[in-house]
Amino acid sequence: MRRLPASAGFTLLEAIVALTVMAAALIPLITFIAQSSDQLMRAADANERSIVSQSVLALMDPINPMAEPEGTLPLDEEISVSWKSETIVPPNDGAIVGTLLPGFRVGFYGVTVSVTRGQAPWFGFQMRKVGYQNMRAGGSDPFGLAP
Repeated sequence: MRRLPASAGFTLLEAIVALTVMAAALIPLITFIAQSSDQLMRAADANERSIVSQSVLALMDPINPMAEPEGTLPLDEEISVSWKSETIVPPNDGAIVGTLLPGFRVGFYGVTVSVTRGQAPWFGFQMRKVGYQNMRAGGSDPFGLAP
């Protein structure tokens, strides 16, 4: 009996079919990788905003909106914080008898905080703060800690 020679290699049609099957399998994988990368970028940005927000809150804590109704401070070389206060409840005009702070003017303020990264606005938020002023002989230290 005579044998037919075995074919050596693939035909062009077999190679095209194999490439098509591989492409059909890789497209969902590439799409998944792209979406995962996008989600990781969003998570990293949210994490950075959270850390910067905590730093901004710590920076704004000692700010007295009655003494400094607006201003700007650098957080680092790239990030700066600016704020602007608006009166919600005006400060009292005189001593309030029966309180623990009779020698102080106290008012409540809404503070709008803006955070910029580089030269572009990044994010902002609003907070409420108490403003105070010592009505005694020119002092501004509410707790009497200054020498």
